[in-house]
Amino acid sequence: MRKTRAKLRDPEDPIGKFLEGDKPVLVVGFGRSGRSAAELLADVGCRVVVSELMDREDFTDMPGKLHPGIDIRWGGHPLDLAEGHGLVVLSPGVPMDSEFVRRAVKCGATVIGEMELAYRLSRSPWVAITGTNGKSTTTTLLGEFARVGKIPSAVGGNLGTPVTEMILREGGISWFIVEVSSFQLETVERFHPAVGVLLNISPDHLDRYAGEGDYIEAKANIFRNMEEEDWAVVNADDPAVMRMAQNIRPRLFPFSRKKNLKQGVVFTSGWIVIRDGEKEIRVIHSGEIRLVGKHNLENCLAAVAAGWKMGIQPSSMARAMETFPGLEHRMEPVAFFRGVPIYNDSKGTNVGATMRSLEGLHSDVILIMGGKDKGTSFDPLRGPISRKVSRLILIGESGERMRDALEDTAPIFMAGNLNEAVKEAIDWARPGNEILFSPASSSFDMFNSFEERGKIFKKLVGRYIGGAE
Repeated sequence: MRKTRAKLRDPEDPIGKFLEGDKPVLVVGFGRSGRSAAELLADVGCRVVVSELMDREDFTDMPGKLHPGIDIRWGGHPLDLAEGHGLVVLSPGVPMDSEFVRRAVKCGATVIGEMELAYRLSRSPWVAITGTNGKSTTTTLLGEFARVGKIPSAVGGNLGTPVTEMILREGGISWFIVEVSSFQLETVERFHPAVGVLLNISPDHLDRYAGEGDYIEAKANIFRNMEEEDWAVVNADDPAVMRMAQNIRPRLFPFSRKKNLKQGVVFTSGWIVIRDGEKEIRVIHSGEIRLVGKHNLENCLAAVAAGWKMGIQPSSMARAMETFPGLEHRMEPVAFFRGVPIYNDSKGTNVGATMRSLEGLHSDVILIMGGKDKGTSFDPLRGPISRKVSRLILIGESGERMRDALEDTAPIFMAGNLNEAVKEAIDWARPGNEILFSPASSSFDMFNSFEERGKIFKKLVGRYIGGAE
């Protein structure tokens, strides 16, 4: 699969003794990230033991060919398996405070995450992009900048291709462009991007974190090991981001949709403009950008700031923005039916994402929300829904709590499932309405992923508008 074996970025890295030692390395979780971590470790020459919670017969994503150095233990995480390993590598969904991980630490193991392992076994510089919303679009757009600018780059991370899988294919790569989640940032030790991008911060994953402060602390780890010669690309319009930026070492290169910054990337007179020292460069007019919505304009500003610090020419960035259509399930146009546009925003898995999506639409929105309840407050939605939404359709585990929080903001219909919600929205819609599916909740109460949820939404839309023609 690879041309040469990965080597440690730092030859003195203490995990080297575990990679070359007699004890097997333990990987916890055999999802896509865990599987690629196991393959990378085996490629380096390690014996690898994988602990997977699911039973073998229930696991549907088994690779056709597995490295012979990998031994998978199915059906749970028995505590005795946590013993006897020098190095333990966690998949992103495995919390550090689980009993299994605590036992490994107690037995003297060094515990790191899959992203940390990838960084330490890579040689090229990284651009790391995090934030509550917009990560995937910004990461993919930045990858397009590099492609158009003919800068060899690997794009992935939390949005798709695991970083350890990217390392297996590192040959000829000048930059890693990586979306990183708060879960991945929990296990940072030496992770040190040359460019760190923080898009925004709003409460999320409170089903995992004790409070918003813990979530913000995890996000702050993106800057933890960065130095004065590195660049932090930060959102000057987000107060929480700027509070964090006051206490970090790297140089700041902010972006803003609202402020007239002297240094950074700004939006002024309809143009995205780079201001860096004595340079002021018009990159592109907003009318030429294919992406729509104010939130996507902010993603473009962030990508331009990061691209500039990577050395990508503004002309290459402009050409990419002229043609980049956006990502599936992220304010994706699905249909235009009897004068009503219909959007799939299944990736809107938190309150902030749904607020940003609503901001880019007109009034008279028919909004479908609901899913797995992550424990966050829905109160921030009250203002946007009062201003923009003419009918609110709620589904899922979080639906009742949403109804209680939002009952006086718009007429509410409680649907039993997504099928019923789509039918109600299409039956209700009239010219001048817009239908938006942006759940403000994760998918795991009814679906396996936001991707599955979005695909089903699109099929349902096709079924109902086809039958109504």
